[in-house]
Amino acid sequence: MAKRKPHEEQELPFVALMDTMTNVVGVLIIVLVMVGLSVASAVKKVLSDLPPVTKEELQQIQEQVKQLPEKIDPQKVEEQQKQAETEFKRVIEELKTVDTADLQSKMKFMDLDAFQKQLDQRRKDREASKVETDKMLAELERLKALLDKTHVYQPPPPTYVRLPNPRTYPEKPNETRILVAKQGVLFFNQPKFLQPILDGMEKVKSQLGYQKVDYAPFAKLLEGILGSPANAQKAWPEIAVLVDRVQMEYVAQAYKALVAGGIEPSKHLLNDIADISTPTRQTMPVVAEAIVAATKGDVTAWVKLDPARPPAPPVIKASAASGKITFSWGSITKEVKATPKDVLGYFHELAKVPGIENTSKARTIYDGTRIQALLQRAASSPLLAGSYGFEPKVLPSLPYVQLALTPKGGGGETIEAMKQPNSPYIRLMRDIKADPNGVAIFQVMPDAFEAYLEARKLADEVGVPATWEFLAKLDLVVNITGYEVQRLVATPPRATAGAAAAVTIAPPKRSLD
Repeated sequence: MAKRKPHEEQELPFVALMDTMTNVVGVLIIVLVMVGLSVASAVKKVLSDLPPVTKEELQQIQEQVKQLPEKIDPQKVEEQQKQAETEFKRVIEELKTVDTADLQSKMKFMDLDAFQKQLDQRRKDREASKVETDKMLAELERLKALLDKTHVYQPPPPTYVRLPNPRTYPEKPNETRILVAKQGVLFFNQPKFLQPILDGMEKVKSQLGYQKVDYAPFAKLLEGILGSPANAQKAWPEIAVLVDRVQMEYVAQAYKALVAGGIEPSKHLLNDIADISTPTRQTMPVVAEAIVAATKGDVTAWVKLDPARPPAPPVIKASAASGKITFSWGSITKEVKATPKDVLGYFHELAKVPGIENTSKARTIYDGTRIQALLQRAASSPLLAGSYGFEPKVLPSLPYVQLALTPKGGGGETIEAMKQPNSPYIRLMRDIKADPNGVAIFQVMPDAFEAYLEARKLADEVGVPATWEFLAKLDLVVNITGYEVQRLVATPPRATAGAAAAVTIAPPKRSLD
């Protein structure tokens, strides 16, 4: 048999498998041949060892043979045996000619050490993977244990949400402020809170005026306007008499305008200017500057102070000609010489005209320190009950006293208490509902919106007109505007006519929601 050519592209394991299968087939053929030979020898032995039989026995055996399903032909068995022997010899000869050199040469290239290293490396990789897997399984068990201990999340109860319903705000609202904190609400109706205080002040208002006027509180203000302590102290006796009628700032500025115009200020002249400024609806320094200009023959500034507005006829008229000035106040006309003395005389007489005389006395400016002392005593009174305590404050820049309100301990009402059928909160809502101009203003702290929703839900159930806004803190400030006090700090100067006015954006109008 010719040698098989090596096939370099065939892989080694496949070639070895084919050779092994060839060997197996050969062995099977040999076994088949040996079985055939054994059967033939056994048949011969059986035939030779058979005992002699009689004719009857032969007939009986023949009958039995006939009953067999198939007859065995000894000649065919011998032929098969011979064929098997021939095939066996042929296979033996082919096996002798099989070329095993190629298989042996390929076996030389198999590196068992490399295979062993690969096996060891894969074993290590498997062990490392097993360690990581064990860690992951342990972490999984730990997380399962934590999950079993974790509290089951319960969603919060549903939140009350209402759609806004914008409505017109009352023209003269009676506002009740409801200050909403995280723990509950505080009620504050400013008119009801202030009324007992104002009633008490009204009873003793005659004691709240200036009993004695000291220079010290006004020193800084006057020195800043008049330029020096000496000028301020010189002017003080002349301007102090107006302390209960006009802001000292305006009196000092009028004094300064007269001095700058070469006119000697006096108590009487300042008093006349104060009276004239009332019907002209101007401040004292503006009137003083117009009078100074008139003493120099220029009546333009004085005419501009006319309080009448078209189409009403003018009240103030003035004209200068031939060294004289003709002044008119309504139907009263007078001609004077264009000299400072005569012009000042006209204004002195004008201040005595009915409707002008003593008009400045209709205005009362109270002593802020006396009001503060009175309110401090009222703050400690147990008769003033409520959720807030207050502290009066006099600020130098304000013409009124302020009350700084602070919530009292234990004041207000909790959310749970509000929900009771006849709670103070429910009664308050009913009172606001019964008032045609009643309005509830919810002022909500930044962290109290949920409390506001609960409070607003109860208010909506009653049908209260309401609106809301954010509140930075629960402390409030209330102004006692009915009792004017002296400012101790000068106000910023007004913008001149040519200066560009500052652009301001008006806040949105309040409406019910």
